[in-house]
Amino acid sequence: MEINSQSSMGDLIISDEVIAAIAVNAAKDVDGVSSFSSKPVDVVNTIKSGSLKVMSPVRITQDGDKFVISIYINLEPNKKFQYVATEVQSVVKEAVQNMTGKLVNRVNVIGAGIDNERVADTNDNETAPSESEE
Repeated sequence: MEINSQSSMGDLIISDEVIAAIAVNAAKDVDGVSSFSSKPVDVVNTIKSGSLKVMSPVRITQDGDKFVISIYINLEPNKKFQYVATEVQSVVKEAVQNMTGKLVNRVNVIGAGIDNERVADTNDNETAPSESEE
């Protein structure tokens, strides 16, 4: 699927990859989003469309004027999904609309997982000489 527009100067075509990149770049700055997850493989539609784009965290569908974006995110620990998802919806919708000029009807945010909390490095003292090494 691509977004096609025509004007007196010529045609404008925006690919799915560009829309997906806009959505990911907007969502990555939202507090609480730690990473993105690949969408589940839709084998039937992948074969029908002849596309091998199965690793993208963004799914874009268009039915006439309806334009829907689904994005798969992983949350940081101890973040409330409702607040993170609402912010992701807002920033993705605004970014895609501003950059493409097309109306986004809906942004679906799918919580794919929670990234484990990274433990701070407690090995900082290993680089310093111990008392017995002096």
